[in-house]
Amino acid sequence: MNPVVFLGIETSGTSTGLALAVSGRVVAEMVEHSSCGHNEVLMPMLDRLLKGSGMTARDLSGIGVDIGPGMFTSLRVGLSTAKGLAVAHRIPVKGINTLWSLARTARVDMDKVLSVMDARKHQVYAALYLEGRPAIPPSIIGPEQLVSEVRTMLPGRTSLVLAGSGASICADLFAVAGLELQLTGIEIPSPGVVALEAAERIAGGMADDVAAIKPLYLRRTDAELAREQKLKLDS
Repeated sequence: MNPVVFLGIETSGTSTGLALAVSGRVVAEMVEHSSCGHNEVLMPMLDRLLKGSGMTARDLSGIGVDIGPGMFTSLRVGLSTAKGLAVAHRIPVKGINTLWSLARTARVDMDKVLSVMDARKHQVYAALYLEGRPAIPPSIIGPEQLVSEVRTMLPGRTSLVLAGSGASICADLFAVAGLELQLTGIEIPSPGVVALEAAERIAGGMADDVAAIKPLYLRRTDAELAREQKLKLDS
């Protein structure tokens, strides 16, 4: 019986992450911080990862890919790679929310863990998980409003695990609000977590339609905003 091999792809930020999980265990993981774009480093990394594990793309049983929120172009590169492999080798693919995979990377039980990513423009992408469930679903929100909403969810002096690139933006605000913080220092999701979660969800019959899967941006792109402004000026 052939082993069940899942590939995890993580390109929500400036780093490129890949992992292989075999029969429910991460056997190889690679994260590269490069000044080059994901489109330049992703496929060479995948080639090294597969060769180093004695595998080829034909050995893959499925693929997990972070779909966002995150950097627009970065997400598109990861997703297009996942789709290309899925179509070429007729294997299932599952998109995993970046905030979910970030929380799972920080804390396996996902209890009282806040994923928070810098969205710029004085906003963050955030999701609060309590006992594995999203108490605050993936949102784009101002730091002050986020602290207020989390405080409502967690009354009293409660310890909160923070993970993601936006942790430093919110840490002081949370401290002032009386929350005890556990700063994990984790800024990106583990591609191994993406691979394992995809394997579990696909085994449960929750594979995505390859043609329909798309990035989760939460914020409209600059191009969309420009088109909207142009339509207003022309009307």
